[in-house]
Amino acid sequence: MDTALEKKYTIGGKTFIQRKLVLGQWRQLLTVLPLVRIPEELTPRALVEALQNDLFVALAVVLTEEGTSLAGKDLPALASEIEWGIDPLDALEALADFFLLNPIPSLVNEGAAGMSRLIGVIKASVKEIGSKSSAISSPGGTSPSGNGSSGTLAPETPADGQESP
Repeated sequence: MDTALEKKYTIGGKTFIQRKLVLGQWRQLLTVLPLVRIPEELTPRALVEALQNDLFVALAVVLTEEGTSLAGKDLPALASEIEWGIDPLDALEALADFFLLNPIPSLVNEGAAGMSRLIGVIKASVKEIGSKSSAISSPGGTSPSGNGSSGTLAPETPADGQESP
């Protein structure tokens, strides 16, 4: 993987990796940080104060121990491990790297336009599916005698085997 797309940190003797977030991590962040207000004047100290006790849980969401899966992390245990293993400079670096890897303004501005376009495509597709006739016609087939069939019943043949005119 391109090293510009990930950052590595040594915390408590273990290697942790931070990459661009996936949807599951965004959901986790929204769950653990529902009321965080990002200050107007964004300084490292202001960001740490805004996150307060949730700083280590947020780091547990965005950092993953090398060689482990993103899913199923024990966030409280990992947050405690990070809290007691990370130094202030590395914590600030991890926060800064979060914004480098996940350019929030781009996600909000360009992402909103892109999402609107994709939602439009989905709506148009769903509308097109809904506007198609729901009547289903039987396709033509072949009868056991080998004669073609259009799905309608053939006229009955009299008992003498002669077709009527």
